[in-house]
Amino acid sequence: MDLERLQRLLGGSGLARLRQRLSRKLMRDGEGRLTLSRVSDTERAAVERLVGRAPRQGKSLSVDLEALSHALARAGVASDLRAALEALDGPLVDGRAEREEVRRRWRELLDAYHPEAERLEVSGWLEDLRGGGQLKRLAGRSERQGRRLLEQSLSVLKRLPTQGMTLSTLAAECLGDAHALDAGRPVSALVRRALARHWRGGVALPHPDERSIWAHAGVLLGGDITSAVLIHRLPLLGEHALDPALRQYHDLAEPAWLTLRQLLRHPPQWDVAGRQVFVCENPAVVAEAAECLGSRCAPLMTTWGRPGAAALTLLEQLQAAGAVLYYHGDFDWAGVSIANSLLTRFAMRPWRMKAVDLEECVRLPGRPLEGKPLDACWDPQLRAVLEARNRALHEEQLIETLLEDLRLPVRPQV
Repeated sequence: MDLERLQRLLGGSGLARLRQRLSRKLMRDGEGRLTLSRVSDTERAAVERLVGRAPRQGKSLSVDLEALSHALARAGVASDLRAALEALDGPLVDGRAEREEVRRRWRELLDAYHPEAERLEVSGWLEDLRGGGQLKRLAGRSERQGRRLLEQSLSVLKRLPTQGMTLSTLAAECLGDAHALDAGRPVSALVRRALARHWRGGVALPHPDERSIWAHAGVLLGGDITSAVLIHRLPLLGEHALDPALRQYHDLAEPAWLTLRQLLRHPPQWDVAGRQVFVCENPAVVAEAAECLGSRCAPLMTTWGRPGAAALTLLEQLQAAGAVLYYHGDFDWAGVSIANSLLTRFAMRPWRMKAVDLEECVRLPGRPLEGKPLDACWDPQLRAVLEARNRALHEEQLIETLLEDLRLPVRPQV
């Protein structure tokens, strides 16, 4: 090899792009013809000088790799094109083979934890990590760090569910660091993904907040006394923890607030198996039911708009206790979104939320609709009726009708 001549013929920054394209073509195909667009005068002159071709004009340049390789050998500059390119820029690396090898190692890493994930019923979580690349990103593409993050995440999932353990206590117990599950930490992101999508059905909401995701597994984020749910006349079975106090509210026919902390640390024993429990969007319905119906009111709770962690936790408890859940909300796009989330997440039935119910209220006024139109998962006709009305119909406008439904004994057709 004549390195000095090779440097003059094919070296230098002016021909770096040409060498890179030749290298990629060589590694990808081994042979064939390379076409270079927007070619510079320097690139054209170099190729024509090497292959002994008369000068040409044009914006593109085409060269046969085999002819270029033979030209280098005949000139005594290099044994072939590959040797010339490696002498100028270092060893050629098969990028595709290297990438495939990296993918293979990450697949094997994830496969090694599949039995444990399957035992914890989060095998779908591993499939998500395989397809989305989240683990690789969080691990900074380090397989060693990826293995460590997987082991830490599984150690947390093994400990769940808890009964009102704080997030910092869970982190300290499982990971030896009270802040290891704080927002922004890699293990926290991985565990939340598992809880939100795969663990025990996940929190099937469009954009579940962090508090709701952890509450789904019985974990308290901070003290969790700010997340609360309003209930009225929910019957209880036992005499454990909060049951006596809640029974007093029930017997007095007074609404009661329950915090997420109370629901997780002292889960009430709800006596709702086979009973209808009504869920409304606005607390005004609960207030009017307490005022007008008192002890003659059917079991009732409110999500107070889009449900928070406490409301979702209570709904999970009521569903597990065998309640027959009915939901009513606002007739607007936000209300449809909330209802879609709840009826998808829970075995819940619509309560006067169909197109025919809206059509019966056609003369009632309302604010112009705002937001993006949505299909209602429980009634494909509702969207068209709501769009034609083009005005919202809020729950407070239907309180008299709703109170009649809630008056005991409850009418079966709701």
